Amino acid sequence: MKYRIILLLLSFQIISCGDPAQSSQGEDFLNNVNQVGVTIVDDSEMLTFFDNARQPIQPKFTMLPTGSNQPRGWLLNIMQHDLQNGVVGALDELYPGIAKDDLYYTARRGGLEDVPEMGDLELTGAAWEKSIMWWNAETIGNWWDGFVRHAFLTKDEKAMDQSHKIVKNLLASQDQDGYIGIYKENLRYQHEGSNGELWAQTTAFRMLLAYYELTDEKNVLEAVEKAMALTMKEYGEEGRNPFYLKNAFGGVTHGLMLTDVCETLYRITGNQEYQDYATYLYRAFSTYSVNRAFNDFRYPYLEQKDSLFTGHAVHTYEHLRTLINAYYHTGYPELKTAYENALYKLDQCLLPSGAGHGNEWILGLKADPNYTTTEFCTMLELRNSFGSALQKTGDAAFGDKAEKLTFNGIMGFRNPSGTAITYGKGDNCFVLDGQHHGHEENHKDVRYKYSPTHSDPAVCCVPNYTRNFTYYLDQMWMKVEDGLVAAMYGPSLLSTSVEDIDISIDQQTNYPFSDKITFDIQVDKPASFSLYFRKPHWCQNINIDVENATITEKDGYIKVNKEWQIEDKIELSFEQEVMAQSLANQEVYFQRGPLVYAYSIPHREEVIKEYEQEGYYDYYCFPESTNYQNLSISDAQKPAFEYEELSLNENPWYQSLPKLKTDQVELVPMGSTVLRRVSFPKIVE
Repeated sequence: MKYRIILLLLSFQIISCGDPAQSSQGEDFLNNVNQVGVTIVDDSEMLTFFDNARQPIQPKFTMLPTGSNQPRGWLLNIMQHDLQNGVVGALDELYPGIAKDDLYYTARRGGLEDVPEMGDLELTGAAWEKSIMWWNAETIGNWWDGFVRHAFLTKDEKAMDQSHKIVKNLLASQDQDGYIGIYKENLRYQHEGSNGELWAQTTAFRMLLAYYELTDEKNVLEAVEKAMALTMKEYGEEGRNPFYLKNAFGGVTHGLMLTDVCETLYRITGNQEYQDYATYLYRAFSTYSVNRAFNDFRYPYLEQKDSLFTGHAVHTYEHLRTLINAYYHTGYPELKTAYENALYKLDQCLLPSGAGHGNEWILGLKADPNYTTTEFCTMLELRNSFGSALQKTGDAAFGDKAEKLTFNGIMGFRNPSGTAITYGKGDNCFVLDGQHHGHEENHKDVRYKYSPTHSDPAVCCVPNYTRNFTYYLDQMWMKVEDGLVAAMYGPSLLSTSVEDIDISIDQQTNYPFSDKITFDIQVDKPASFSLYFRKPHWCQNINIDVENATITEKDGYIKVNKEWQIEDKIELSFEQEVMAQSLANQEVYFQRGPLVYAYSIPHREEVIKEYEQEGYYDYYCFPESTNYQNLSISDAQKPAFEYEELSLNENPWYQSLPKLKTDQVELVPMGSTVLRRVSFPKIVE
């Protein structure tokens, strides 16, 4: 280990000696990451509206505590498999940086000499590489978050025991002043350049708050509140602006997502100081322009509607929910305009899969399913931002977007065995060979392959994959003043209360494959309240079978009000058709319900790296033929839908799939594909 550290330090010092060192990040990353300004631009004068009186807007819905909604059916099947036989449970063994780097406690960072081995990273001495001091905090914290949630939501005893140990060690790291974080005292809250102070706390605190809600261990909540009190003091209005830095790279601006922690703490405690601090962070972030690569969501950049997003995609998509939160907390019309402009810009980035493009950068490009690819982290953060937007605005369209992205984009990155995902991938994905395939030329990019770690660019996407369905479950049901809202659909079991009435709702379905959902409802005593069901835009009609209820439709929701009996039931079915969606590139893709359909290209695999753990590989995928190049869809053709419904105890993914059939081609849900073609030239007849 000591030898490795010496080499690492040398790599920072040796800029060139003969042939220049080659970074494992690739030319695209290196050409875009360092957009640090010569001077720090102060935009304080544009932000004086933050001093005006606030007129908060009441969010339409309220999030329920983590753990209120538990997986059932195929959702439980996949989560159990990924925990017991896939990357969710194995990542800490596959990537030793998780188990061996105790960076929140015994291995805190005081300088580069404290950085341990970083997987397969190859460094060149560039200024941004100081960021590796915090990189493992992202990897570890996000994996903790997904792993702990998986453990309790699937009730896996072994994983729950490991979760208890993770939390116990993290709580033991807390200093007397409340500090939980990754830095020694010489760096703590006093950085002049790149740092991951707030980002490391964000990833750890999101996990700790989920653990608290899953276990009700109040000492965990107390530890987070004590740590946050210190951070709000040091990096607050009376302390230092955390974004005023000579050099700022990704960790600094990821730190804006401490607003996730603030929102959760406010929901749990009702303490307004947390929402005030979240708003302060957005103002502080908008004040200084240091590195254009990571701050698309600064208020000064959102004033103008017609400019396109250019920055690091995952930052752009996660920062959306910080802006929405600040707008609703203040009611400022300036932030309303910024929010509306942001949605307009976002629409230019959306692919057929529901993903926003960007691997790693958006670059002012409009989405194109052939050439603008995406990174897994961007999808996860965008989906979570859609859920946040749904909770604040009540706009049912955000539920449509969140489902579409989850079932198509996100699932389309996972391999069928759950042992690997791709870091980067296109909607139209004809080959995965370690290269980016552009308009005119190809170049090496290690992100385009399947891997259980992706340790050569960064171990970020796989930890974020572990958070996928656990956050989706949190967003499926929300609370409204007179009842509950089914905001998104899928097999699950909700346990909550409305006005002291204990409620259990068992959602039995193979959705999104099936058009039918049965809700078995139990209450501890007969009671009157409302249940709201999102009506997706792709649905011509929702048929609802329920006894003795008043049913109304408004603003994208079906409202069912009645006096619910101790045991009750609702049967819901969607009427829908196959939709042909036209694209700007004159191609067309097909969607039925939330599912986008694709031609699954037969492929062969080539293993390029083996792990000590059996069954885990890095590998490329190559098409077995080029037949996919000649496919087209006639304008006169309407694909026929075929589906043989499975029983509820069978997992429909990767097996008995619905199909769309034409004379020339058979299409399946893109979330079940490896190589695929999603969009096709449209032949007008």
